[in-house]
Amino acid sequence: MMTEGVSVESQSVDRLSVQRSTRLSEQLTAILREEVLTGRIRPGDRIVQSEWAERLGVSRMPVRDAVNQLCTEGILVQRQYGQVFAAEIDPDDIRDGYYLNAVLASLAARRAAARITPEELESLREIHEKLGEASLAGDRHEASRLNWEFHRTINRAAKSARLTALLRMTATSIPHAAFEMVSEWPELAQADHALIIEALSARDGDEAARVMQRHVEAGSEPMLAELQHRWAAQAEKSENTEKGAENSGRLIDHGNVRPARG
Repeated sequence: MMTEGVSVESQSVDRLSVQRSTRLSEQLTAILREEVLTGRIRPGDRIVQSEWAERLGVSRMPVRDAVNQLCTEGILVQRQYGQVFAAEIDPDDIRDGYYLNAVLASLAARRAAARITPEELESLREIHEKLGEASLAGDRHEASRLNWEFHRTINRAAKSARLTALLRMTATSIPHAAFEMVSEWPELAQADHALIIEALSARDGDEAARVMQRHVEAGSEPMLAELQHRWAAQAEKSENTEKGAENSGRLIDHGNVRPARG
């Protein structure tokens, strides 16, 4: 199990400026949560709050608030002496999160089919077109952002504050990096998005709901496969590092280096 502090990747820092309207602690919570759920922070990695605060250029208070929130969610765990570590991720929890999110997203799509305005439909088409351009250009980070905009537009078109609140809750239990981590996902998502727009344009709530639920659920297994591949590779790398350190130690006796046997 790894216990060293975790470095902050540039991708995380970039996300900090995406939603300036939200509270800083909420942005940090989202960043840390995504880092754990996408495997960038490994289960057992220690979270050193002072290091995160320094690297992100913020005070310790919002980092502490983010860590406390994620401990409540079970994404992080606090152990003796107040040290905080990334929790083990149960694949079934990820699957359940995708399922719940898919059900709620399908309800939003059904309502949106009846309530979406011509202006919202036009905005959706524009986002869809830009997302396709970003995917073709290989800009997966921008494609991921536009994908978020696409789904947010539909959720808002449902015009249900309660449903939106529920979607926000379930969205915290799943990773949101399919465009960046799953090679075939941009093409699959674009095809589904086109069908969703077609159903919404036709005011076909049943079809919009059906395609949306299938679309969201379809992301779970590719993401899990990528995560499990990541976890396995990281575990193997950690094991090899430990073995290398152990073997190096065997060549040292009282400060004298023993010649390795050929």
